[in-house]
Amino acid sequence: MITKSNYMQFLRCTCELWIMKQRKDLAPPISADLQRLFDDGNIVDSFAQKLFPEGVSVDGFGAPAVRKTKQAIKEGETVIFQPTFFTKDLSCRSDIIVKNGDAWEIYEVKSSTSVKDEHKIDVAFQRICLEDSGLTISKTFIVHINNQYVRQGEIDPQRLFTVEDVTDEALVLIPKVRQLIPEAIKVIRWPMSPGAIHLKSCRKPNKCEYLSCYITELRDDDIYSIAPQLSQEKLKVFLETGLIQPSQIPPELLGSLSDLKVPLKDGNPTVHIEKENIEDELSKLEYPLYFFDYETVHPAIPPFDGYRPYNQIPFQYSLHILREPNSKLEHVEFLADHNENPAPYLAKALREHVGDKGSFIAWNAVFEIACNKLIGKQVPEYANFFNDINNRMFDLMQIVKQGYYVDSRFGGSASIKKVLPVLVPELSYKDLNIQEGGTASASWQVLIDPDLDSKKREQLRKDMLQYCKLDTFAMVEIYRFLKKL
Repeated sequence: MITKSNYMQFLRCTCELWIMKQRKDLAPPISADLQRLFDDGNIVDSFAQKLFPEGVSVDGFGAPAVRKTKQAIKEGETVIFQPTFFTKDLSCRSDIIVKNGDAWEIYEVKSSTSVKDEHKIDVAFQRICLEDSGLTISKTFIVHINNQYVRQGEIDPQRLFTVEDVTDEALVLIPKVRQLIPEAIKVIRWPMSPGAIHLKSCRKPNKCEYLSCYITELRDDDIYSIAPQLSQEKLKVFLETGLIQPSQIPPELLGSLSDLKVPLKDGNPTVHIEKENIEDELSKLEYPLYFFDYETVHPAIPPFDGYRPYNQIPFQYSLHILREPNSKLEHVEFLADHNENPAPYLAKALREHVGDKGSFIAWNAVFEIACNKLIGKQVPEYANFFNDINNRMFDLMQIVKQGYYVDSRFGGSASIKKVLPVLVPELSYKDLNIQEGGTASASWQVLIDPDLDSKKREQLRKDMLQYCKLDTFAMVEIYRFLKKL
C-alpha cells in the first residue's frame, strides 16, 4: 500500500521510497535538524487546528484510525483532524477536512511560508484517496505560515496562517498523479537486495543521500564513508581515480566533469594559493580581533513577542579575543538558560565583553550580521552598538569562497567543518558530544525546560559551550594558518 508520504518519497527519489518501505536498516539516521522540522511540523499542525475550534481529532494510525474516521463522519462531525482513509492500493492521513454542504474540503497544513509545487501534488493525492473512499470533495486548501506575522501576546492563528485555495491546480494534477501511482507500487516491490535497478532509477544522484546507502551495501570501501557528500561531478572523479569500481555505477549517472579542483591520480591533493590576495584581505583587520559566533533557534511559531516565524533567535555566543598579534588569546562566552527572550541579556553581556575598536571575525558573516540587526530591533537601546559591530565585521570564509585558498580535500565546500580538518587537523569536532549546529540549536529547547534534571542540565550546558567555543577557536587557528603563509 502506498501512503501519501510514500508517494512524495517516490517523486523525490525511487531510492528513498524503496529504502523506507523495504530496507529501513539502510536509511540514514534522522539528523537533529530533521527532527526539529518534524517537531515544528507537529506544533504548527496543532496551532492550525485552532482555526477550526469545533473540530474533533481522530487518534491513532492504520485500520483503527480508518474505523474512527468513518465513525466520526457517521456521527455527523463536520470538522475532523487527522482523518485516515484506505483504498485498495492507497492510504492517506489528512490534516483537516471540513464539510461544506454535501461535500468536503481538504485543508493541508504546511510549515513553509508559501505554497510549493509539491504541496499541490500532496493535495491531489489526497483528493484521489478520499474520493476513491467514497467522499465527495469540493475544494482543497493549503494552510501555511504567514512570515509577516509578528507575535504580540498570545499567538493569533488567524494572523499566523495564510489559507490559499489550490483547487484548480490540484484538479489539473490528478491525472498525472494517478498515472504514476502504479510506478510507485512497482518500486516497493523491487527485490530486497540492492542492485543496478535502484541505481539506474535514481533521479538526482548528485543530491541523493539514499543512493549512497545502496553503494555502501554493494561494497565495503573507504570512499563510501563520504558518499553522501559527493556531487555527481566529484563521484565521477573518484571513479576515474579507481577509488570505486566503475562497473558498479551505471554510466548514465556520471555526467560531465566540471573544472573542480580534484585529487590527482597519485592520491595527492591539489592546492591553489593566492598569497597576495590573502595578505590583502587580512591587512584589513584591526586589533583587537574578536572571533565571533552565534548559536540560534528559528522556530516556526515565534516563542517571544516581537519575533516573526523562523526568525533566527541568538541564545548563545562564543568570543575569542586577540588584543595584539602576540598577546595571549582570551575567551568569553554567553548562554541563555531560561525560557525568556534572550536578546536583552545577550546584548548586555556582549557590550561588556567588547570595546569600541577592533574587527569582528566570523565564518559566513552574513549570518551574524542578520542576527545583530534582529537583536538591535529587539533591544533598541543597543541598536547603535550592533550596527557598529556589523560595520566592523570581517568574513574569514571569503578567503576560501573567493578561491584565494583552495584544497581539493575541501570537497568543493567552504564550510568550516570541511576546511578545519585540512588546515588544522589537530582540531576536531568528533570528540564533542555536540558536533554540529543543528544539534546545538535543538539542545536549547531542552536546556530551558524547567523540568530538566539538574545534572543533565549542567552536562548539556557544558556540551553546548564546548561546541560553540570550538567554532570560534577554529577560526583563530585558521587565521593563524593563513597568516603564516
